[in-house]
Amino acid sequence: MNHPFVLEPPGSIAVIGAGPLGIEAALYGRYLGYDVTVIEAHRVGYSMYQRREEPLPMMPDRCLTPLAISALNAQRGDNAPMTLPVTIGQWINNALLPLTQSDLLSDRVREGCVVTAMDWVPVPEQPSNETNEETGEEDDDEEPPPDFRLTFKRDDGTTETLDVEAVIVATGESDEISRSFSLPAVFHFELGRSGAPSAKVDPERDLHVGWKEIVQIYSQLADREQLDLYRPLRG
Repeated sequence: MNHPFVLEPPGSIAVIGAGPLGIEAALYGRYLGYDVTVIEAHRVGYSMYQRREEPLPMMPDRCLTPLAISALNAQRGDNAPMTLPVTIGQWINNALLPLTQSDLLSDRVREGCVVTAMDWVPVPEQPSNETNEETGEEDDDEEPPPDFRLTFKRDDGTTETLDVEAVIVATGESDEISRSFSLPAVFHFELGRSGAPSAKVDPERDLHVGWKEIVQIYSQLADREQLDLYRPLRG
């Protein structure tokens, strides 16, 4: 890949949105050792909450990755096979919520926090290039990209900020976040927006495309083209 910038663990990442893709993106990052914080405007799985009585729009074994199932089994602490969800409500209550309470994501999900602005943190002034003693030429290290400062408003009306090195936006097709910079930007990623427009809604397709995007995001962050935590567990 040879990307100009690399973010190695334990670099800090904010995932905006706690739906299925947001939780999975956070889980994937934690498996790799990143310092991940999830920020959700409402509550986990909120976008699906009104449809919680509906049947799962895919086969039960297609709604969770091997990483998620492994984390859930570890959380349960027994050898009994996991009961897979068959309704949207069970997907939320028996999978997404327990994942946020697992060892990997516990205390890392901030609910009721609406991200209103995203800015770059000013980069401290860098010292002038030093001369390489061996070549007699100046070292020309590229200046690292700035961090991101997220401003979010809590349910109680208070405002807070969070500085991170990378951002993954997993809010669906759009967001209302004011950005002081233009996109694309280094270490700023979006999930669930790359699919071609389709007249037919296909939640399973969209979910699995999102999983592929998660793999691509983290392989790009680490500049490791072959990095794919799902690969060893695929059939």
